Order: sequence, then C-alpha cells, then structure tokens
Amino acid sequence: MTGTATPGAEHGRAAGEPADKDGGRRYDVFVSYSQNLDRDVATVFQRGMENFGRPWYRPVRLRVFRDMTHLSASHDLQGDIEDALSRSSWLVVMASPLAAASPWVRVEIDWWVANKRVERMLLAWTDGRLEWSPAERNFDWSRTDALPREQMERALAAAPGAPRWVDLRWLRAQIDERGSVPPNDPRLLADVAEFVAPIQGRSKAELIGHHLRLRKRRNRLVAATVVVLGALLAAATGLGLAADRQRDVATERRLAATSRQLVAEATSIQYARPDLARQLLVEAYRLSHTEQAVGALLGSAGIPRLLRTDGASRATAFSPRGRLLAAASVGGVTLFDAATGSVVSTLRGQGNTAALAFSADGGLLAAGDSEGHVRLWDVSDAREPRPAGSARPVADVKELSFAGSSSLLAVGNGLRVVVLDTRDPGRPEVAGHSSAFESALGFGADTSPDGRLVATGAGDDRVRIMGLSPTGRLSTVSTLDTPSSAVVFSPSGHLLATSGEDGTARLWDIADPRRPVPRATLNGANSWSNPVAFTEDGKTLAVATGDGAVQLWDISDPVRPLQGDRLSGHTGAVTSLAFDPDGRTLASVGLGDASTPAEARRAEGIVRLWNVHGARSSSAYASVPAGQLSSQPFGPGGRILVTGRPGALYRLGTGQEPPRRLATLPSFRSGGQTYSFSPDGRTLATGHPSVFWDVSDPAHPRERGGSEEVEDPHGTVYEPGGRVLAAAEPLSPVRLWELSDPDRPRDLGTLPGSGPGPGQYWGTPPAAFAADRGLVAVTGEDGKTVHLWDLGRDGSRYDPVRTYVIALEAARVGALTTSPDGNTLYVGDSQGTLTVWDITDPHRPRARGASQRHASEVTHLAADPARPLLASADHHGAVRLWDVGKASAPREVALLATNERYSTTGVAFSPDGGLIAVSTYDSTQLWRTDLDAVLGRLCAESVPLTESEWKQYLPDHAYDPPCA
Repeated sequence: MTGTATPGAEHGRAAGEPADKDGGRRYDVFVSYSQNLDRDVATVFQRGMENFGRPWYRPVRLRVFRDMTHLSASHDLQGDIEDALSRSSWLVVMASPLAAASPWVRVEIDWWVANKRVERMLLAWTDGRLEWSPAERNFDWSRTDALPREQMERALAAAPGAPRWVDLRWLRAQIDERGSVPPNDPRLLADVAEFVAPIQGRSKAELIGHHLRLRKRRNRLVAATVVVLGALLAAATGLGLAADRQRDVATERRLAATSRQLVAEATSIQYARPDLARQLLVEAYRLSHTEQAVGALLGSAGIPRLLRTDGASRATAFSPRGRLLAAASVGGVTLFDAATGSVVSTLRGQGNTAALAFSADGGLLAAGDSEGHVRLWDVSDAREPRPAGSARPVADVKELSFAGSSSLLAVGNGLRVVVLDTRDPGRPEVAGHSSAFESALGFGADTSPDGRLVATGAGDDRVRIMGLSPTGRLSTVSTLDTPSSAVVFSPSGHLLATSGEDGTARLWDIADPRRPVPRATLNGANSWSNPVAFTEDGKTLAVATGDGAVQLWDISDPVRPLQGDRLSGHTGAVTSLAFDPDGRTLASVGLGDASTPAEARRAEGIVRLWNVHGARSSSAYASVPAGQLSSQPFGPGGRILVTGRPGALYRLGTGQEPPRRLATLPSFRSGGQTYSFSPDGRTLATGHPSVFWDVSDPAHPRERGGSEEVEDPHGTVYEPGGRVLAAAEPLSPVRLWELSDPDRPRDLGTLPGSGPGPGQYWGTPPAAFAADRGLVAVTGEDGKTVHLWDLGRDGSRYDPVRTYVIALEAARVGALTTSPDGNTLYVGDSQGTLTVWDITDPHRPRARGASQRHASEVTHLAADPARPLLASADHHGAVRLWDVGKASAPREVALLATNERYSTTGVAFSPDGGLIAVSTYDSTQLWRTDLDAVLGRLCAESVPLTESEWKQYLPDHAYDPPCA
C-alpha cells in the first residue's frame, strides 16, 4: 500500500493564493511510501519539511494519508493518484523492501518517469538494503532490495547518474525505540535540509545556517517574552497544563476501560461468535494497548475459525496429508485449503451429501447422499476435481469408510453395510454386504486402519465387529452389548470408541477382536447421535455431547481417561467430527437451532476449526511433536527450528501452514540434548561441545567436527558475534570455545567458580552474553550468585576478568538472559521472582526493579530482540510475557496456556521477534508475537462489524469499524 502526500501551496505561490485555472490544487511533494513500514518515518519527515526555515522561506506543505480508508474511499484510486502526481513538483519515494513489492509504488514511479522530470525524484531509504555501483552507474541489484528494479532502471535510463537519496534508517530505529524524534535533532535537520534544498532552490549549507540563525533569534525572543510575561502567565499556564493533563488522563483511562470491557466481551463470546470476538479484540487494541488487549491478541489463535459452505453441512473429512478439508452440504461438497481456510473448489450435483471419505493416498474422495448414491471424485488436483464414477448400493448413505490402504469402501445406511471395490473408480462394484439389522435408528460404521475389520452400531443396543476379507466379504467376529450410534477405531486399531443414546461413550480393547474388553466409560455424550473422533496418535478422543459442544478426553491411559476441555459454540447438535493428521485441528459441523430460521440456516452452513493441543484448546498457532530447545533454536529469519528430543530440524510455514520436518539429528544421550544455531545460521552446536553440524542445507545436515564427546551435556550458547561458544555440564564450570574455524574449535578454558549450580534445570542456558560488549553473565557454582565476566579480547587472545558478583539473598538462580542491547540483565530465581539489573557499568550493576508473579521457580528466560518484551517460564509450565519497557516496573501482559503435563524445557524468541517457542520434553508450541501480523490475521479471518453491532458494544463512539 502507498501513502500520498496531498495538497500544499504550489512552488512559488503562497498559501491562500487562488488555485490553477482548472480549479485543481497544486502540490509541492508527492510522498510514496509503504503504509505499514514507513508511516511514522514519513510523518516525522513531513513535519520537518513543513517547518524548515519558517518564516523566511515558503514552507513545504504536505499531508500524508495514514489510514487505508483514505485510499479505499475513492471509486478510481489510480486516477486520483495520477491526478495528485500531475499536480506535484517533486516525488519522494520511501525506499524499503515492502515499498519495493508494492504495486502502487511501482505505478507512481512509472508515471513520474513517463510524465515528469526524473531529476525531481528523491529517495528516502528507511529499511532493507540499498547499494550504488559507481562502476556500473547503477544500483547493485544483487544486494539492493529496497527499490523496484524495473522501475528504477527506467528512471536511470531517463536520467543517468546516481540519484539523490537520504539514509533514514536511523530515524526509523529511533522512532521504534523512543516513539518520537525531537524536531531540533541535528541529524533530522541535516536530512530534512538534503530534501528541502532542491525543492527551495537553495544550497543545503545556506538552509541549515539560516535555519539555525532563525532558531537562535526565536529563542532569544521567546526568552525575553518569558522574562517579561513569566510572572503573569505562570499561574494561568500551570492551571491550563494541569487541566489539559487531567483531561488527557481521563481520556486515556476511559479508553483503557472500554478496551478492557471489549476484551471481556470478546472472551465471553469467542466460541459462540468467533467473527465478532475477533473484531472486538482488534478494536480493543486500537483504543488502548492495555495488557488485557495485548494478552488477548497473543492468545487469539485459540478462537475457532469458521468456514462457510453454500448450504446445511452434515459431514466433514480431512485428506490423509491434511492439506484438504472436505465439507458436505445440501449444495454439494466444498474443498477447502486446510491451512488458509480458502475455498479450493466445489463439487456440484451431489444432492444432500451426508458422508465423506478420502482414500488412503488422498487421490479419491467418496461422497454419499440421502438417495443412496456414492459418487467418486478424482481430487489428485484439488483445483480441478474430476468425477470418476458412481454407484447406488443402498437406499440412504449415512457412513463411508475406506478399508485401510485398500480399494475397498464400506458403505452403511443403518440397515446394512455394503462393500464397494473401487479399484476401477469408473466402475465401482459390490464386493460384499452384511445381513440386515433389526433397526435403522441411529447408525455408525467404521473400518480398522489395517482394513481387516468393520464395526457397525445400530439401534438394537449392539455393536457388531465383522471381519473384512481382501475380496470384500464380511463375516461377524463378535458382538458388543452396548447402545451405540457411532463407532470409530483408534489409529492403532487396538481401541474402539462407541457412543450411544444413553449419554455415554465407551472405550473397548479389541486387540483380540473375538474377545473385546471394556476399558472405560466416558459420561456426558448426552444425545442419541454422538460422533466421535481419535487423533492420529490415539491419545485424544473427541466426543460430541448433543448440545452443541464437543468434549475432549485424554486417553493416553485408556483405563483412566482424563477429561479435557469442552468446546462449545454450535447452536445445535454436532453431526460430524474430524481431526487433521497432526491432531492440531478439530473440524466440527452441526445442526442449527438458533432463535430464528435465518440464524439456524447460517449456523448449519458453518464448519468450525478448533485449535487444540492434546485434550486442551490451544492458543498456539502451531506445534511440533518434539521438545527441548536451547536458547538459540531458530535459524536465519526464524524459519528453521531445531529441537533436541528427538534432534530434528523443522521448516516453519507462513500463515496457518503447519511446520514441516526436514531432517533428523542423532542424539548422544537417551533423554535427548539441545542444539544451538550460530548467529549466521550455518552451524549447529551441541554438547560441551561434542559435535558441530553444517546446516547450510537444513534438509541435509553434515557433521563438521568438534572436541571430544562429553557425557550428559548441559547446554550451549553462542556469543552474538558467533566467535565464542559457552558450554557446561551439570556441576561443572562454564567452558568457552573460540570458533573462528568451526571445524577446529579452540578451548579457551573455564570461568572459575561458575555453574550451572545445584538444582538448576537441565537445558537452562549456561551463560547470557551481553550483546557484542564482550561481557557474559554466568551462574555461580553455589547456585546463589551471578558472576559478570569481561572476556577481554585482545587480538586473538582472550583474558576473562570477573568484574562483579551479584548475590541472591535467600534464593537460587533459576535462569539468566540479557536485553538485546546488552545493558540489562534479567535474573529469575527459585522463589518465582524476576529481577531486573542495569549492567551498563559491569563494575557497578544496579537493581532496577522486580516482580514475583510465578508460583514456582523460574527455569527459563528469553528476551524479544525486536521490542521490550520478556518471556519467563516456571517449573509448573506457566509462561508469562512481560513488558519491560520500564525496567523499574516489569508489567505482565500475557499468560500463555501451554496445557502441558510436563514442565517447560525451553523458551526462545525468533531472531525477528515474530515468534516465541515453548518446549517440554515431548513437544514444542509456537505463538506469534508480532501484533501487526496478529491484527492482520484477525481481520482476514472475520467480517467487519456491522453498524448495529458497533452500537451494541460502542454506543458512545462514532461508527468506525477497525477492519473496514
């Protein structure tokens, strides 16, 4: 997106003079910028250009659109932009990678090159890379990513020579860090003058000199005025400022209170009305950045996503690889991209589809309808599915299930089961069938994963387990006396779950299908038709309760199942459940029984996607089935993640795409170990160190070498520059390694008296480097002190010197980390206290602030490299996020619900600060911490607030929906 500078006085015409004869206003400057990245820089620069040289020089007038609504209000946006360009004398391009990718920026540059003087185009470099090659008289495009190449080469062809630009990256960094830049900042004055000079037709030195003289004259005048009128104005000014401040404080408090109220409202309706909840959260953050709003945004991935079909939905199924979700409705079958929720294609002519099933390879989709038709679709290319064949084996299809990896398809209708052979999808043939059952009241059928068994339930309070031969013949193996209208096999095939009209679900051990053994009864099904579903690992069972809710159960121990979360929100009985292959997403569809027929119809056409982790609802956007992280588990750009149990490399997807495993790494201890990425992302270190790995190609890691293997390594951590590695074993001093040649690490010796101390958790980083200051903090061997060491590098020689020892009074050190600039040290202890230390002077550290919110020992700490945000984890698995912008008062902004049974073994932020990873011994969960990205996702996944909804929740505010 681009912003446009808008009307000011024509160059050489004072404000207030009449416009051109055609009635149009003239512009001094048109500013082209990428809204999300350069908005604040453009605003600050705008003010500097408007005010430079007042009152002797005519001011450069601009007004920058800062909101998308300014651009979307026009029916002809491109025409408006071209009109604004035609009335401008100069073009300023805010150069950044995001701007380079913007189609509007390209349009504006192309128009200027074609219609204006290229010499009057100025560049403001705000982000990315920009490098000029004097030899080629062109930009070095192998290193330049802040400008669109095609457009700039046209501009250079029209006006050869180096274009005029100013490096404003420092200005953006200052704004990000401090929020503003003083108008008299010398660097700002110099950069503003660089642009104002050609616009005013004067030299830069003349402008700056005159501007400074004017400032001095104005300051003297102001000082004299203050002396003369100070006594008279002091009281009035004080009262006025106090009144203004009181009004500002009252406004801030009112907005904060409204923000907190919206968060509470969104939390209460997030399951029943997810779209509205998302919109309320965006507006809450828009009103005030309260800790409640920030925390709710970070946990917003737990709000179910809604997928809409074109009619009442009755069934849903995931493809074997989880890339597709099929949803059946009256109008046909809709295929969705399971990651993004977008519609891939629609299968028409299906009638009232009530059952769906994918073949084992995912290339064939079977759909059965109420008239008894079973239609087969070739979905190997989901964008262009092709009808493959059809059959009508029964009167009313209610269940479909492919038998393992075979071509046999079991079809049930409540009276019997018919087996179709689909080896030739164009001509499916009946291969076998069961005898008729006594009743058709409620029916479920499923085949075992190995394709050898079929289980059916009917209204006669019995479940039949039948053998399925390779040719499709059915024979009864055993019968269970239990009410059942839904049956499903576990992925291992050793468990069978049934649910029935008596309000219970049951687990059966069918390792020997001739002698099934009851294992557990799960109460609360509460309906005559209760779909059930297993996760792929067989540890979680979802059971529909009949009142629009889904109950999750942890069945890791099928004899003693544990009740998990209850997912409510459907307005009527749930009719279908399906887990994706990763077990992270649960799809559910249900009947509509809302208060009005229209609401009921809308509710019937919705598929809900629940984000789950085991038997709990999850607010993490993704997870991997591997745990134990070092403090540096992310590769370059935060797109590669390494875990230690088991050792594995994962590529993290964008958007909602799940992580993908790239490679497996060997482990030198039975419990796993941690791996740390070097700052350049090309090397992994593990052990003391025992091995280095070349991961330039993450899919094919290669052992580089290292020192001797050390038993039970505690952890490793790289110095930010990558030259030094710190490693330790339990109860042993921290050892340093010099890594100028990773194939031949050089032992620098140990830090005397260092830890990790007794009781410190395995996997806790052994040291915390203070950015690139050559300073490192380590735990003392007694576990109650923190030692600061100056590494003292002199050429190729290191000579560590201990500068200070911080002593804890009555607690042990649990975890250490430093701020990105290396000037602040964070210490978590065994009493759950977080302490903030200023180590700007390592010889005289000062305690700045503390907070005790954890109920148990703080075991891990991690600092966000992009913003003043800190993560802390305790022994009980609670992960808290802190705003540490004010070091004297750390403020908790969120509590991440990991829903794990085990304590946390690692916490880390990605290098860009957009992700936080939290691991236990057997899994790692990922949260998004880039709030701009979270806000964008919430808007993309919901429809804007209607005016009536706005009035209901914000009656005192003018209608202004946040995502419009």
